[in-house]
Amino acid sequence: MFIAVARICLIVVICLAAPMLAALSGVGGTAACAEEVLFSTSFEYGDDAAFRAVQDGPIRIHATGTASVTSKYARTGKQCLHLLGDENNSITFVIPAEMQAVKGIEFHAERWTRRDPFSFLVEARQGDQWHEVSKIDRIVNVGARFLSHIQLAIPADEKVEAIRFSVTAAPQAGVLIDDLSLLASPPQRPSSIPSDVMPTEPLKLIDDQPLFVSGQDDTHTFRIPAIVTAVNGDLIAACDARRKGSADLIGQRTIDIVFRRSTDNGKTWSPMEVLDPYQDGGCSDPSLIVDETTGNVFCFYNYMVADRTSKEYRFVVQKSSDHGVTWDAPIDFTDQVAGPELKDAFKFITSGRGIQTRAGLLVHNYVQVGKGVTLFASPDHGASWKTIGDVSPGDESKVAELPDGTLMVNSRIGPGKRFVHRSSDGGQTWDSVSDFSLPDPRCNACLIQYTAKRDGYAKDRLLFVNAASNSARENLAVRISYDGGWTWSEGKVIDPGLSAYSEITVLADGSFGVLYEPGYKEVRFVRFTLEELTDGEDQLVKPYAAVGNN
Repeated sequence: MFIAVARICLIVVICLAAPMLAALSGVGGTAACAEEVLFSTSFEYGDDAAFRAVQDGPIRIHATGTASVTSKYARTGKQCLHLLGDENNSITFVIPAEMQAVKGIEFHAERWTRRDPFSFLVEARQGDQWHEVSKIDRIVNVGARFLSHIQLAIPADEKVEAIRFSVTAAPQAGVLIDDLSLLASPPQRPSSIPSDVMPTEPLKLIDDQPLFVSGQDDTHTFRIPAIVTAVNGDLIAACDARRKGSADLIGQRTIDIVFRRSTDNGKTWSPMEVLDPYQDGGCSDPSLIVDETTGNVFCFYNYMVADRTSKEYRFVVQKSSDHGVTWDAPIDFTDQVAGPELKDAFKFITSGRGIQTRAGLLVHNYVQVGKGVTLFASPDHGASWKTIGDVSPGDESKVAELPDGTLMVNSRIGPGKRFVHRSSDGGQTWDSVSDFSLPDPRCNACLIQYTAKRDGYAKDRLLFVNAASNSARENLAVRISYDGGWTWSEGKVIDPGLSAYSEITVLADGSFGVLYEPGYKEVRFVRFTLEELTDGEDQLVKPYAAVGNN
């Protein structure tokens, strides 16, 4: 079967005079951050219909093929622009001359159906030539509610005479566009753009050793790493000991949580020990939180009874008051954070780690598969737990508290990107974006706030580790951000080979330890420094001291 391909071209010719802005702004245009808006529209003209020519104030719009305004879908106002796949589609906005100093463009978009082919290119015309601004088909999401908020800078030394959107789509497919604005300056937070160029520069390691080797210690496969630094500086490393096979907990119940400890920054480690199991069943996906106030360490995991007919995941926590040497009896706290309506839901606590906020709140998350992420917390140092709220979309997620108090949830979501949620009100409301600057094969990753200027350090520093690939669990890399995760370094490679789940901790001396899966043959510990990560360009101005997030 052959699928006809449509090409849709939207040309916006930018020549507005400032006095005309009020007349042209339309109804319900988007607020373009703090940048000056030269022009905005939410396409509030005419009735629902395909059109050949319409007048929007002084702007003459010419169209061919299937371009229309529709009231069936809109982000704001009552209408949006609908570009439907068909042959020879084009739409041109012809605007009076004089305002060509355009430095940015902003709009909301929604891809109409998942059917391929699909491409979306933004170009700017300077002089007699068109120049690519960005190829954005991979950042336009399928689905309702115009989830794709596109903000693009237009690099231009010359005047911009036109902006063109070129969309290729199958019949009865295409895009919806609403709340389009042209900006007098580049957007403060431009959309991250997908890149197929992955980190390649190797990171110099100061330690590299396997801690759990599959096939040894009566264990078929070791998986799912977790690591933290206790308040006395000891390291606690935990993982699944999948005794009889490599399957997840839902496929087998012969899984124990095991751990090892180090008292010398990871140079040597204690023998492997088994965390006391909860009743008769299997445990998996360990995650750890250190309470910097009390010194207690909490180990969370998922539990399923031995009866294979039961599919219910239970949430269990154990506490250590001596830096992981011994552990209290396990406590099932499922009912505190997941009501009876979720009894049979496929839900599980994210492995790796949770955090402690500056205010002392212990914060973690669990996944409702296919529905998103639920944050839960303890305001009383682990005596009780309650939910904070839900974020969606999302899967296995890591939480950080940024220096300004913002909660960040960085989630695996799909090949080629991460999904980042930010809340400035303690998790009640969230701003969410796809982050294509962090290529990911849909794998659990790790995130940690390292330093903050408010604590006397020269810089805010946030670290992120994952399998830096758009398609395969390989190429484990670490990146650093100095602006709260809005932009990231190019990254350095810890392991260019197979690499899946990972977790990071900051050691007592300020260096970093990463526990990760090089494939599924073992769980490995590596160590490196800030100086090696940044080629000596960045270093601490005072000794490292943990403040939450550890």
